[in-house]
Amino acid sequence: MYHLMKSIPLHNETQRTCTSTPMIDNFVRLVNEFTNMPVPSKTKQQTVGEKVIKDIRTGVPFEPTYIYRLLTLIKSSLSEKGRQEDAEEYLGFTLNGLHEEMLALKKLISPQEEKAPTLNGPESQPGGEEDGADKEEEGSEDEWEQVGPRNKISVTRQADFVRTPITDIFGGHIRSVVYQQNSKESATLQPFFTLQLDIQSEKIRTVQEALEMLVARESVQGYTSKTKQEIEISRRVTLEELPPVLVLHLKRFVFEKTGGCQKLTKNIDYPVDLEISKDLLSSGVRSKVLKGQRTYRLFAVVYHHGNSATGGHYTTDVFHIGLNGWLRIDDQAVKVINQYQVLKQTVERTAYLLYYRRVDLL
Repeated sequence: MYHLMKSIPLHNETQRTCTSTPMIDNFVRLVNEFTNMPVPSKTKQQTVGEKVIKDIRTGVPFEPTYIYRLLTLIKSSLSEKGRQEDAEEYLGFTLNGLHEEMLALKKLISPQEEKAPTLNGPESQPGGEEDGADKEEEGSEDEWEQVGPRNKISVTRQADFVRTPITDIFGGHIRSVVYQQNSKESATLQPFFTLQLDIQSEKIRTVQEALEMLVARESVQGYTSKTKQEIEISRRVTLEELPPVLVLHLKRFVFEKTGGCQKLTKNIDYPVDLEISKDLLSSGVRSKVLKGQRTYRLFAVVYHHGNSATGGHYTTDVFHIGLNGWLRIDDQAVKVINQYQVLKQTVERTAYLLYYRRVDLL
C-alpha cells in the first residue's frame, strides 16, 4: 500500500486546484509525510526492571488536517473533526473510495471495458451514487450454470468486477449459496475488503471458531411459495478467493432490539499464524489453493479501549520489518513491545481488527 501511494506523483493544491481524485491525492500526500526511520549506530538499550527495551526514535507527530477536509469534501458521515468513529467503517470507506477513484481512471483510459463502476467495491460508497447504481444494476450481473459435486447444477451470479491495485491487495470473494428443495442451487459471488466475523455466540472464543461459524449452513425464515406455503430455505457462505492481505473484523458492536448498541467485551483468541482450513473454501477451489496460499501471518491489530459502544479509544500494534519486532502506537506515543503483549487482551482493551498477510508473499 505504501509503495503504491509512493508510485503516484505528489501534486500540491496550487498545481491542481481541481481534481477528480481527491482521495488518491490526499492519501499520496499523507504517505509522503513519512520519512525512513534513522538507524542508530548502535542499538541503545535501557533496562526497565529486568526487561531490556530497545530505544526507538520516531519522527515529529503531525495532524493530517487535509484528511478531515477530504471527508467533508466528499460529504462523508465521518467528517466531523474529533468525533468518535468506527475504525472498520473508516477503513472500508477509505479502501472503497480509493478503489472507486481508480476504477474511474481505468474507465477514462479504456471506456469500453467498464460498465458499472459503482457495483465493483465490496460496498457502495455512502453518498449520492445510489440512483445510478440502481439504474445500472439491470443486466450488469453475469449468470452461468455450473455442475458441482454429485452432478448438482447451480446457478451462479456475479456482479461486474474490475480489479484495481486496491483489490489486488485487500480484495477477496465469498460465495453465498441458497438451497431450496426441488430447485437449482443459487450462488452469488460477492467481493469483500474486510471479512466480518460474528462473535455473539457463547460458543465462539477463538478466530477459528468464528470462521467456522461464518461458513456454517443456516436456515432462512419467512419465505413462502405462490400458494402461501412456507418454503424451507437454507444459506451457506464459503471463501471463494483469498486476498494477499486478509483483514478480519470482530463484530463487537451489537444493535439491540430497543435500538441501543452494546459492546461485546469478551476475549477472542487469535493466532500469529493462521491457516484457513480447506473446509472454509468453496468446493470448486479447494484443490486449487496450495497450503501457502491459505496460510497467513499476523502483522497488525487495531484495539478498541473502553466498555462503551459510543465512545472509547483506538490503538494499534504493528509488526515492523526493519526492527523485526512489534510496535505499540497510541496517538503519538510509540514503543517497542513483545509478541506476547500483542496476543494479551484485557476487558479494557479488546482486539477489533486483525490484519493478516499471506505467507507465500512475505
